[in-house]
Amino acid sequence: MCNVEQIADCGDLSSLARALYISEKEDTAWLSQCPVSLSSCGNLLAVGYKTRLCFLTSQWISSTDSNSYLISWSGTLPSDITTVLALPICPSQHSSQNGPDWFCVIVGFQNGHIGFYTNTGHLLFHEKLDERPVIKISCHTGTYGTLPDDIHILFQSSVCVISGASLFQTLRSAKAQMARVHAGIQDDYMVDSRSINIRKWTFTDQECINDAAVVGLELKNTYDHFLAASTYGGYDTWYRSVPPVHTLILAAGVMPYLGFHYALEGGTTPPLQDVARAVANKIKSALPGWLGGGGSIDNTSTNTEPLIRSEMLSMTNGIYDTQRLGIKVSISPDRRLAAFVDNLGRVAVLDVTKGYVIRLFKGCRDAQCAFVQIFDAESKKPQLSVVKEIRRAVFLIIYNPKKGLIDIRLMHRGNRVAVFTAAKNGILLYNTCGLIGAEKNYTHKTLNLPEFQCVLIDPDGKLKKFNIPFYYSLEGEHLERSKDLHVLRAIRDLIKRTSDITEEFKGEIIKNVTKLQTLEIKKHCLDLLIRNSETSIEIAITCLEMFWDDLNSKDNLNVKEQKMKQYFANLALITLFYRRINNFKVDVLDEFISKICDGLDLKEEFEKQSKDITDMPEFHLLEDDNCILERLLILAEDKDFKEHHHHSRVSFADIDTTSYKEFVSCFQLDEDSKYISLKPNIPSEKMNSVATNIFKSLFKLEDLKFIPIIVKISNINPKEIVKLVILHVMDMSLEQINIELIEKLIAVLFYLCDASEDATNITYNEISPWWQEIRDMLVDMHCPLRSMVVAMACKAVAKQFECKAADREDAWESVTKENAKWGILIGKLEDISILSIILMSKTTYNGTSLPKLLVDDVNINLKFIYTRGKGSVTELIAKWLSSMGVPPEAIIANELMEIYPENIEQNASENDGSPEYLFVQNNCALVNDNPKIFKWLSLLRRQFPLSTSASYIIANMCWEYAMSWQNCMTKTEEFMVVIHCLSTISNLHVRLGLFAIIWSTYIKHIFEASCRLVNKVGKLPKDHLCSQELGFNSEILVKFLEGTTKYLNIFFECSNNASPDEEKQTIQFEKIWDESLPSLVEVAQDTKNVNTDILNLNYQISCTIYYQCYFNLKCSKPLDTLYDIDYQYALEALGGNVVSRAVDMKVSEKIIQPRKKYLTKLIRTAIETIATLDGSTDDTLYNNDECLHWIDNICNLAELWNIDSEFIRHQHVIGLYHMGYDRLAENELCLVTEPELLLPPLLAITIQRLKRSLESSNNQPEWIVSIAPQLYKRLQNTALDGSIPANPSLSTTVIVLQKVLTQCHRRSTDNSASVQNIKLAELIIENCENLLRRNL
Repeated sequence: MCNVEQIADCGDLSSLARALYISEKEDTAWLSQCPVSLSSCGNLLAVGYKTRLCFLTSQWISSTDSNSYLISWSGTLPSDITTVLALPICPSQHSSQNGPDWFCVIVGFQNGHIGFYTNTGHLLFHEKLDERPVIKISCHTGTYGTLPDDIHILFQSSVCVISGASLFQTLRSAKAQMARVHAGIQDDYMVDSRSINIRKWTFTDQECINDAAVVGLELKNTYDHFLAASTYGGYDTWYRSVPPVHTLILAAGVMPYLGFHYALEGGTTPPLQDVARAVANKIKSALPGWLGGGGSIDNTSTNTEPLIRSEMLSMTNGIYDTQRLGIKVSISPDRRLAAFVDNLGRVAVLDVTKGYVIRLFKGCRDAQCAFVQIFDAESKKPQLSVVKEIRRAVFLIIYNPKKGLIDIRLMHRGNRVAVFTAAKNGILLYNTCGLIGAEKNYTHKTLNLPEFQCVLIDPDGKLKKFNIPFYYSLEGEHLERSKDLHVLRAIRDLIKRTSDITEEFKGEIIKNVTKLQTLEIKKHCLDLLIRNSETSIEIAITCLEMFWDDLNSKDNLNVKEQKMKQYFANLALITLFYRRINNFKVDVLDEFISKICDGLDLKEEFEKQSKDITDMPEFHLLEDDNCILERLLILAEDKDFKEHHHHSRVSFADIDTTSYKEFVSCFQLDEDSKYISLKPNIPSEKMNSVATNIFKSLFKLEDLKFIPIIVKISNINPKEIVKLVILHVMDMSLEQINIELIEKLIAVLFYLCDASEDATNITYNEISPWWQEIRDMLVDMHCPLRSMVVAMACKAVAKQFECKAADREDAWESVTKENAKWGILIGKLEDISILSIILMSKTTYNGTSLPKLLVDDVNINLKFIYTRGKGSVTELIAKWLSSMGVPPEAIIANELMEIYPENIEQNASENDGSPEYLFVQNNCALVNDNPKIFKWLSLLRRQFPLSTSASYIIANMCWEYAMSWQNCMTKTEEFMVVIHCLSTISNLHVRLGLFAIIWSTYIKHIFEASCRLVNKVGKLPKDHLCSQELGFNSEILVKFLEGTTKYLNIFFECSNNASPDEEKQTIQFEKIWDESLPSLVEVAQDTKNVNTDILNLNYQISCTIYYQCYFNLKCSKPLDTLYDIDYQYALEALGGNVVSRAVDMKVSEKIIQPRKKYLTKLIRTAIETIATLDGSTDDTLYNNDECLHWIDNICNLAELWNIDSEFIRHQHVIGLYHMGYDRLAENELCLVTEPELLLPPLLAITIQRLKRSLESSNNQPEWIVSIAPQLYKRLQNTALDGSIPANPSLSTTVIVLQKVLTQCHRRSTDNSASVQNIKLAELIIENCENLLRRNL
């Protein structure tokens, strides 16, 4: 109801009077003569008197259980105070409190100054705006608190508007400086108020102004603009095409007593100070402190002259009444209404937009007015995102201080809502803003409205607020609903306040419930009582019966009433079921349920059911199912499987009231259907909780044969209860599942199903739709082992009902269709259970293992296997083996050991030559060292003999490692595992298909990017460039290219070995899937073979880029200079969807020389990898294994490039001889077939060696005379090559040259050049021997 509620008091009012220096002789109503302001959040109260100012803060007084405002600061100000305004400043960041950061109190003085103070009494700064006293200070943020928070300061002849955006930023800065001064960080602070935007408007054409209010921008439509222009100027007047934007100020005074003043917007806003003032401030700041007035905080510089330029307001119209004097004006929050108080005791309500008075109230002398807006919402401050969809009402509060009356009026109709008596000579405070000064990045989530829109302060210091329910603004049906909502809020508040349930509390609840009229709110009330059922379930039942009786007493119910009656009945029935299965007393429900049974015609059905109670039969698992279950429960004892399927234990404690509200909330009670059913899309946690409570309640019943009666009398669908029981079994721990529990489960399911004719009436040798739905549910369950347990229990129950139909004469089938369906389902669940148990079992692989993949645990059930298709079992097994790092050789060996006879050693003579037998002999240790893993794998082979083929598993392992490598390409060892696994797949077509699929899916794009990057840079890219383009560093790039080269090499060899006429093997899987997507191996085998020439080109490109990056050779654009085909097409064509075109593998002559040059660079760089083991004697030992490896790779690339291998051998010998590895060069000479071509470069190197020998000789003159003159002349004419090692060995030089000459002599040649080279070589040998003899 509408009322006036006290919210606080001012404590000891005499202490406040003393703080304000008010003598005891003053009138007792002195408070009404003081300027007072209450912050919109109610935390701060500011009271002024003459030059004194007091701040009071709200505190909770526990002794009186009320709020009191206590003095927190008081002080004397420089001039008499005329008005105050307390503003809460919005915090800079969101917090859980959602309260103000601090308070700013704006004080208006008699001398025209305004001062800004903190809530601790510190002055931030002063400003003089006018010569006359400040009449009023206000701030209006609109209906939703979203308008600009400008400050309006009224003088007798003008009004100033301070922009909040600039003001509060300056105030924050001033407060921060003041804090630093108090902390001793700085000595003084200065406030630069020039940045504050102030507009000053001067009133014209109105004789006297007592009060005014800034309404804000007025946006006129075009029609009103044209009408006004024509009215004032005539038909031919000039007018603007667009209406001007004005700010409207309403002024109350004389002639007219109500004036409409307009200020034109869009002009240049004058600054706060002019140039003279700015210069004066600079001069003053340069003067000494004693001359300029010092820098004290309390003596902040004030300006004696108001220097703000003013703009003239234009009063276009007004309301004239010579006898009427306007005293006060108040604007509504939505700025559409204004209340004017005059000297004749009238309050006029003005429609601001239309410009005329719509209400006039008499008998209100010296009245004080305020508007209050109420939203039709639960919260006082609704969410800002939905507030425009919420209804809103505006009320006018008129306080008559002479009579002590409060009159509350509804504005849109004008009728009186309520009248209250109040103390005389009080103050009506009207707050029109919420939190102000919000920064740009701060957004309000709820309405930024004042907590207290209107507060009355009595002369004795008591503060009171007005509670106005929204329904006072409504009529008819809406009024009833709003009243009911108000009653519902009262019930909610009563429940929140009360902790102890007493008879008085119950009576109060029921008393409020009887006031409810609308069906919708009655339903909400029941929901509220059920949600708070810890108060008392009996109260909810009593209210439910009241609502039912009210509807049942009516004869003709409409559709809505009939639906609500069904809801009440279903709620009562579901409550009865809940209390019956939990053995609670149902006396309070007996009479009520009888009424419902009579109303729904359920009585005969219940009586019939009660006569059909029979003795309990025996319930056991079928014999075959019992054996299967025992075997699987033993297998499930694995630790890893238990940990994965660990569920929280459910203690069989007493049912609490929380279970009741969860239970009720899970059922559809609004539906007028045959049975009460569960709601769709119930959250899993909630569903599991209800299932647990139902399960333990049913299992605790002493006599299970009463279950059908309880279910039928409650009109609940038995299938829903069966589903809840099954759902709980799915969450039970495996330790709880035993034969005793399963037999009890069979009994509970039997009696639950006995309540449904669809479950019991099974047509002989036909499939029951009821049981088929249960089977479909079991397929979806997450744990196949628990699903199998339930399936066995359901099979035993269905068998009981089928036995009744088997007594017929035509019942001759030993296995019915229904029984066969259960058998097939149990068989599939058995297979999937074994799979699930084994895949959850993990152990450590003994021996050299592959990298172990991190595989997410998957809940494997029958639906998962169905939906993933044929290859799902193989994929899961491959993931399991990859997580343990099992190598593919071990998987193949395990398969072969099962295919071969039991004792391999006894049959060794028969199989000695077969490759399979040799493979087993070489890898059987891998299996024998890991008996646990391969025992599980063998068990899976027995359950899934087709899906566990070694080739299928290894193919899926390739895919898993490829996916893992793609997620983290720095793990190049996983990429190498992919290549290794691919090479072990025996099915050539599957292997080729996988090569193509993995290339196009995982490798192709990164390989193309790598080739383009290296081709652009011309060498191994730097780390930052690799990371930017590829996502990994240069070291990983080299390893990736190494793997890619190896991958393409094996791919190319397989493609060459494949025969197009070779018949493909038939890929088979178990008959679990009727139709499904093709498996990985099927897709691989059906993949079209790639173009061998394209594959060859990609292999060549890979070798080229890899070798260049490995040795970090510089070669500008190698793919452009070393290939005369479009390498972009070659990269795209391998595994890409591009238009095929002919590729000419014949090499043009122009690139032969660049290729030879590139190969020569590779050979020279490969030779640099040779390491010297012992260099102390001529019999030096070298480690050239890496060099020979790279020479083989270079030979292979030369062969692919159609370059003669003799060129490679020549360059190899030349390089070795050039670097001084004469012994290695001597060994390689035997492979050279054309020594005469090798002799010239060797002679050139020998000449350089002789020059080096001359440099290092201790007796150069003797050295010179020891050699032939013509040879010395050649030495003089040859420039020294610095790459030739110093101190060459002349003895090994002689050996190399002699061996070359020997081979040349074996090949007779008439070439004159060759003859000259041979003679030169013989001359050099002769001179070297001479030098050796002389030890030069």
